[in-house]
Amino acid sequence: MLGLIYIIISILTGRALLDRVYPDYRLLAGKAYSGKDINLPALFVLFPFWYLSGTLIIGWLTYFAALAVGCAQPTNRHPLTMANAIVMITASVCLVICELIFRKKRKSPEEKNTAAQDRSPLYRDLLCYGFFIALCFFVTYLTYRSFNIRQGTLRIGYSVFSDFAVHLGMIRSFSFGNNFPTGYSHFAGQDIRYHFMFEFLTGNLEFLGLPIDHAFNFPSILSFMSMSMLLFTFAVKLCGSTIAGVISVIMMVFRSSPSLFRYLGSLAKGTLTKEEFLKRDYFFSYTPKEDWGLWNFKVYLNQRHLAFGIGVVLMALIIFAPLLYEGIQAVCDLFKNRKKAAGEQKAPDKNTEVKSFIAEHVLMVSLRRAIFCGVLLGICAFWNGAMVIGGLCVLFVMALMSAHRLEYLLTAVISVALSSLQTAVFIFGDVVQPEYMYGFIAEVPTFWGSICYLLGLSGALLILAAVYFVMERGVLRYLLLAFAAPLVFAFTVSLTPDVTVNHKYVMLSFILMGIPVAHMITKLIKSSRISRFLGGVLLLVILTATGIYECRIVRNIDKDYLEFKQDSKLTQWVKENSTSKDIWLTDMLSNHEVVLGGAMLYYGWPYYAWSAGYDTYAREEKTGRMFASSDPEELKRMIREENIRFIMTDDGLRYGDHYELNEDVIAAAYPCVYESGDVRIYDTKDTSLRP
Repeated sequence: MLGLIYIIISILTGRALLDRVYPDYRLLAGKAYSGKDINLPALFVLFPFWYLSGTLIIGWLTYFAALAVGCAQPTNRHPLTMANAIVMITASVCLVICELIFRKKRKSPEEKNTAAQDRSPLYRDLLCYGFFIALCFFVTYLTYRSFNIRQGTLRIGYSVFSDFAVHLGMIRSFSFGNNFPTGYSHFAGQDIRYHFMFEFLTGNLEFLGLPIDHAFNFPSILSFMSMSMLLFTFAVKLCGSTIAGVISVIMMVFRSSPSLFRYLGSLAKGTLTKEEFLKRDYFFSYTPKEDWGLWNFKVYLNQRHLAFGIGVVLMALIIFAPLLYEGIQAVCDLFKNRKKAAGEQKAPDKNTEVKSFIAEHVLMVSLRRAIFCGVLLGICAFWNGAMVIGGLCVLFVMALMSAHRLEYLLTAVISVALSSLQTAVFIFGDVVQPEYMYGFIAEVPTFWGSICYLLGLSGALLILAAVYFVMERGVLRYLLLAFAAPLVFAFTVSLTPDVTVNHKYVMLSFILMGIPVAHMITKLIKSSRISRFLGGVLLLVILTATGIYECRIVRNIDKDYLEFKQDSKLTQWVKENSTSKDIWLTDMLSNHEVVLGGAMLYYGWPYYAWSAGYDTYAREEKTGRMFASSDPEELKRMIREENIRFIMTDDGLRYGDHYELNEDVIAAAYPCVYESGDVRIYDTKDTSLRP
């Protein structure tokens, strides 16, 4: 119950904050950027703005309150108790005060009549609500199918179990442990280089009483729906059509790819049965890493924080887009005035033009807008840092042709400053430096090799986007260049040792590029000619067929689970006898009962830490030396140096190929404090277990 109250407080905080800081957001659903009346249901703008901004603010306040308690009382096993009490009570009091003092006056009858006249047709609102209700059911079904608790057993679907090792480790380090200051659950004892705040949110919700499946799934569903509503709103405001908004969301959920058609075309006639087609449980592999499910709906299930980050970026783009329209219109007016002056044989007034240019293209008109967006993007860095970078790439290209460019500059400065501040707080070692790396993961990392890779990956999407750029005119054409900026970044820069993580930038570009393509399809569908209508429908089918089928594959994959008993003795022992200050020396664990107990692993499964930029090779060598040590005194020295509290051995370690194990030496040096089945835990402290 407290977890749900926390979510409600976050949403109400977002509402109260936005009404005071950036009240113009309430007008965003009224008109398209072209000035056309669209009158979208206000919920599609208000709720995402409330949820995303409120969750960011309350999340950070709770975290820093817990951090302060954890630093002041290092032995406090549950700093979240006091942190939540402080934040929830304070936020509730502030909300009541805001409602009483700043309550808006009731509208006059004239205003009510005007508002009623401005409403969109009821049937259109019902269709919009119906679409998003259906989408919510679809997302909820796949989200809970991939991660749920049934009859006391936690089930992690095969589509998500890989990344969930880190997610669940970080979540339980907060809900069961006291991971303040925060460390990485699979590389304990160092800083945190992973954007962990969504896991902190989940861990706090579990701490407040929500079962872990609800604690993880609720904010994931709310984040995805917020992202979808904002994409819908952005597309409608750009295209002036509700249909274009719906198509944009559909194309975001069901990705464009030629893979399904390549698969069907490669089969001999009559060799594929309906049963085999419907029960396929592995992804296509026509492009590098495609079989990981990097590009389909599985990503939103596997990386729950991604939709949250994209939603924040869409908020900033929706707010800044009018400046681009204003800037391009000003340039067009300038050329018209010059042409008119030339026709009248008048020399243009250079001083007037310069002053007008500076006023329209340089100076800020809304300091509030710039600060709000800068703070919004800046505090999102440890929720999803990749999306902050991707959003700034889009805004940079937009700024080149926009009015009031100083607003963009101020937003960028604030975003970078806040991101740098968080980096200084959380990362104590060397920050990963940008590296030029051309070609992303294309098999042939050349220009044409990259083009071929992108066409093989996205199919008709990029082709139609290129056609739109050549054939159409207007602001949306220029926006295509801005939308491609994250894609260019992904193919030229690597920020981590694993360039594959750049797929997030590619996905952001594909989602945004879907808007002009949706505009093109909408024009065909709205045409009075039946041939154009059928052509539009056919294009939509081609664009979404692979994505629809891959959602079926995701469903089939998640018929199999990793299962963990909620009442596991090992998990409970770790929870009750260890805190996040204790470092565990174990085998290379991924998903495991000890991870679900909140244990901080000295060296977990190495891919997670390596891709985050940690020096895994040095730690692997040290781990091997400690397990293989033949001298109890040498072992004790190394254990002290690495600040190891618990050593866990099991059959995977005893008979595996990763390490040589001298368990007799460990048993001679330290007492065994837990033994069940093949698992033994040794306590490296001389004192008895803490209560």
